[in-house]
Amino acid sequence: MFAIASFVIIVSTRLGSDFLFTISFSEKNRQPLYEQLYKRIKQNIVEGILPQGKKLPSKRKLAEHLQISKNTVENAYAQLIAEGYVETVEKKGYFVRQIDSIIKKSKSISDLLVEERDNNDTYIYDLKTNAVDLYNFPFATWAKLMREILRDENDSLLKPIHPQGDLSLRKEIARYLKEYKNMSVHPEQIILGAGSEYLFSLIIELLPNSVFAVENPCYHKIVRILQSRDIKFHPISMDAEGMRKDELEKTDSSIAFITPSRHFPLGTVMSINRRMQMLKWADTDNFFIIEDDYDSEYRYALKPIPTLHSLDNDDKVIYLNTFTRTLAPSLRIGYMVLPPDLLETYRKKLTFYSCTVSEFEQRTLKKFLEKNYYERHLNRMRTIYKNRRDIFIRYLGSLANVLTIKGYEAGLHLLITSNKMSEIELIQKAKENGVKVYGLSEYYLDQTPETNTVIVGYGGLATADVSEVAELLIKSWQ
Repeated sequence: MFAIASFVIIVSTRLGSDFLFTISFSEKNRQPLYEQLYKRIKQNIVEGILPQGKKLPSKRKLAEHLQISKNTVENAYAQLIAEGYVETVEKKGYFVRQIDSIIKKSKSISDLLVEERDNNDTYIYDLKTNAVDLYNFPFATWAKLMREILRDENDSLLKPIHPQGDLSLRKEIARYLKEYKNMSVHPEQIILGAGSEYLFSLIIELLPNSVFAVENPCYHKIVRILQSRDIKFHPISMDAEGMRKDELEKTDSSIAFITPSRHFPLGTVMSINRRMQMLKWADTDNFFIIEDDYDSEYRYALKPIPTLHSLDNDDKVIYLNTFTRTLAPSLRIGYMVLPPDLLETYRKKLTFYSCTVSEFEQRTLKKFLEKNYYERHLNRMRTIYKNRRDIFIRYLGSLANVLTIKGYEAGLHLLITSNKMSEIELIQKAKENGVKVYGLSEYYLDQTPETNTVIVGYGGLATADVSEVAELLIKSWQ
């Protein structure tokens, strides 16, 4: 039996008269020797190093050359034969079989993990816009509520969930929408799901053969859902008041997907005049508006912007929101409010879909809302995020001669525009100092404009790191 005397031993053997075959055995590798041998031979076959029809050495000969047992080689060959990489020819030996469609080596999972690690290691800070503060999540409160539910409600936690979600949670959401957003909503109109993407997919099924209008620039995931289903859509430009209605009316769109309270990524708040125009557009025909109330809870001055749904008297608005932004990304609880006619359609056609959120999480969130922990958490997080925003504005304000800051009235990101650098230069200079920022041009759908603007997200930073990040950006862009 081969005794491994060093960390890696490389042994070479010639196959035929001119083919060099190298095998590595490592004492750090806990896999059996036969498995290490099998994997190396398999890799050489897949990569074409061992071509079709190539004769492999006999078990005895290979065992002697590699100084391993004959049983080890026999087990390796047996596995290769079982998987179809090698075949035996009576009285002739072992030969490589023809393998179709795998000779071109694709990236392995380990390759992708190395790439991902290398990409992440390039940056000290990643200022992505979809990150939220995880350091101030109310773990103690959440854990206490979970214990209460397990103690008091365990008899009902394992029962089937209503397709629209837990009724008690839907009642609390309806109460919250009435108290804080002036929306008169019946709990029966609310449908719970694992995030806005899932709920948007339900809307697509509710309204087949529709043509969508989406804001340009926009949140790309919505567009990707449409593209994955081969659904027709039109990018509609933005102006200072929101989605341009004149462009919208030139298309055959029947559904408009908008973020009126705070557009992503521009931060535009749709004016009351444009809101009324959009409602009039929807009421002209059998059209609908999907209102994604993105970032609406984080407004740092004045009162929250009224929802478009609260102005709708003709049941033309489908309201979408999620707790992902206000609590944690892993808490995949979103909800939508359907107009009565669409609710009827949903119940006829789509209630075969099970609710995608666990009952345990729904009950916990229900108590979190019911006992006003949610509103207290929002108030606390508004203060924390506002302080971080203020630090950025104060530090970057020292470069007021070259930088302009926009989009700071609400949300968790800023738009930084330079009068000296292009978007590419802003990104590259920040990268040189270990900070990843994102170009505004990435969010446009058609002809990508040349911009000198980048997007800086601050939601996922620790408060203690904000000053350091701001200083790194100053160093990058001064």
